[in-house]
Amino acid sequence: MLRHTIALSLIVTATVSAQTRWWEEEQGARAAIEERTVTAEYKSRIDWEAGFLEVTAGGTCNVEKAKTKAQCYGMAVKTARHLALEKLNEIVHGVRIDANNLFVNEVEQDVQLRTTTQGIIKGAREIGLQQTEFADGSIWVEVTMGLVLTGEKGLSSAVVPWIQRRTQAAPPTPFSIGSQVSPEAPRATGLIVDATGLGVRPALAPRVLVEGRTEELYGRVNIDRASAVRYGVVGYTDTVEKARALKERVGENPLVVRAVASGGVHGADVILSADDAARVVAADMKAGFLKECRVVFVVG
Repeated sequence: MLRHTIALSLIVTATVSAQTRWWEEEQGARAAIEERTVTAEYKSRIDWEAGFLEVTAGGTCNVEKAKTKAQCYGMAVKTARHLALEKLNEIVHGVRIDANNLFVNEVEQDVQLRTTTQGIIKGAREIGLQQTEFADGSIWVEVTMGLVLTGEKGLSSAVVPWIQRRTQAAPPTPFSIGSQVSPEAPRATGLIVDATGLGVRPALAPRVLVEGRTEELYGRVNIDRASAVRYGVVGYTDTVEKARALKERVGENPLVVRAVASGGVHGADVILSADDAARVVAADMKAGFLKECRVVFVVG
């Protein structure tokens, strides 16, 4: 590779991507909601707050085999795109579906999940291209490929049907407080779970569980398929203030509760106290926000 050995002979850079070179920036407080991998071969990040995944990879050409500069450029672009898609596939397969499963584990068992996921990866968009030409005539090209986590073209469109198939095969028991709702129950428009400091790791289909109980409060028992595909099962951010500002997601008056622990092999589930869980169920019985996936986890 020419990337490091002839960097000092750089003479011109063209076709610069509008994307910032995020791998050169400090990650800082966003570390909990932005997962990065930076190697000499590629760079990748999953932004759980903004809802996208991208991979940047580079390629060059054999100057001796290229008859023209244009041909050399084309060869470099082809190499970079191929590597970016290859690494994108690897990153997707390492994504946490829920607190206990990665894509790599489940696509081998579920043909429909595998087929849909492959289609999503093949439909990844090229969102950036940077070309660098060196003094010896060689060209280095970096291509950025990306896909979204939610929506009909996002990973949620593969995961939500997977959730429903598993739910049908082994229905979870919903957490319940009965049919009577206290008049004092809050009229909430959404749910914010403050899980800061608990090591919660984002996933596409996490659950809300209850301390000391085996029932499930939220995650599979009560989601609308269209809402879950469009918005994701939960949203993520790193402060309660930022979560409150997501009014399209949680509305004007979200109920805020504090999680007591994380759960699952990968730590993606949040666990509430029994009292807070009862408050959430009571509020949801009035407004029905859980079904519409009006839920945000605050992590960090």
